[in-house]
Amino acid sequence: MRFAIFPANDPARTSRLKRQLMALGSYLMYLLPLTYAVHYGWVRFGYPGLALFVATSIAINLVFFIAIRTGFSLRYKDPSLLLPQIAVSIALALLIIHNANEVRSILLLPFYTGFFFGIFGLSTRQYLGLTIAASIGYAGMMVLEFVGRSLDTDQFHLELLRFLTLVMILLWLSFLGGYVAWLRSSLARRKNALATALNKLEQLASRDELTGVFNRRHLIELMEHEKERAERFGDTFSVCLLDIDHFKRFNDTHGHQVGDEVLQGFSQRMRAQARGIDWLGRQEADNTFGRYGGEEFLLVQPRTPIAGALHCVERIRRAVNAAPFETRVGPLQVTFSAGIAEYQRDESVVATLNRADAALYKAKNGGRNRSELAP
Repeated sequence: MRFAIFPANDPARTSRLKRQLMALGSYLMYLLPLTYAVHYGWVRFGYPGLALFVATSIAINLVFFIAIRTGFSLRYKDPSLLLPQIAVSIALALLIIHNANEVRSILLLPFYTGFFFGIFGLSTRQYLGLTIAASIGYAGMMVLEFVGRSLDTDQFHLELLRFLTLVMILLWLSFLGGYVAWLRSSLARRKNALATALNKLEQLASRDELTGVFNRRHLIELMEHEKERAERFGDTFSVCLLDIDHFKRFNDTHGHQVGDEVLQGFSQRMRAQARGIDWLGRQEADNTFGRYGGEEFLLVQPRTPIAGALHCVERIRRAVNAAPFETRVGPLQVTFSAGIAEYQRDESVVATLNRADAALYKAKNGGRNRSELAP
C-alpha cells in the first residue's frame, strides 16, 4: 500500500502538514550558526549536544507531523497544534541559551521565529500567555545562573538587558500577531457572509417569489441541460405543463389573496407528492418542478419517457383531488389539466414546450382535470 505524505482531497490538513515541514526547516536553519558557535567554544554542550539538539528537533517535529497526518490532532480545537509546538520551541531555546556564552543575543532568534509561526492561528491572549511563559522561563534561568553571585556586574546587567529586550519584542509580536489573527478571522467572517449573500441572490434569481418553487428561468436552463444530455447519450426526457382549472374564478370570486393561497397550496402539495414518487431515482423533485407563469406550472422529468411521465402526473392528480385546499375563505377544491410532451431528438426546448402547451390546450378543451399527450 502506497503512503502519501499529503492526504488526497484534504487541503486543510495538507496546509497544516506543509507548515509543519516549514517548522522543521526553521529548526534546521539554526544548525549552521549553532555549529559555528560550537566550533569556537561559545556553547558549552559541544558537538554531542549539537547532535542531541538535531535529533530532538527532528523527533519533536516528527511527533507533531504524525499527529496531524493521522488526524489525531483533529480532536483538539486547533488541529495545527500551534500552541504546544511554540511552547516546545521556547523550551529548547531556553536550554540552548542556558548553555551559551558570548552568543546569547544571537541565539534569542528562535523565540521570535516561533512567535511568527503563531500568526497562522494564535489569538492575542494565547500570544500573551506564551510571552509570560517565555519571560518566566528566562527569568528562572537568570535566577539559576546568578544565585549566590553579585548582581552588580556587567554580566548581570547585560543579561538583564537581554531579558528586557526579549520581553518587549515578544510583547510587540504578541499584539502584532493577535492583530493579524483578528484580520484573518474578520476576513473569514466577511467571506462567509458574502458566500451566504451570493447563495441567497442565486436563490432569488431562480425561485418564484410567491410560491418558493423554481421559476421559468431555472426550468428552461434545466431543459437545455437535459437536451444536451439527451443528444450526447441518447437519453430522453419529458415535460409536463400543469394548469390550475378555472383559476380566474378563484380570483374573481374570492380575491387575489385567495388566488395566491391556491397557488401556494398547489406548489406545496405538488412538492410533497413529488418527493414520494420515484420517477427518476436520480433527481430531487424540488429541482425539476416550478412555476412557469400565472397559474401554469412545469415539471421536467429527466430520463423519463412519455408513458412514465403520464403515470407520474396521474398519481399527482389523485393526490391533489383527494382533499380540498385550505384557504382564508374555507376549503376549496382544486383540479388541474396537464399537457405532456417527450423530447424529440434535434428539436429545440421551445418546440418541446410548444407541443406540451398544445396538449394542455387539448386537455382543457376536452373537459379539464385530465391529461393529454403531445403526438
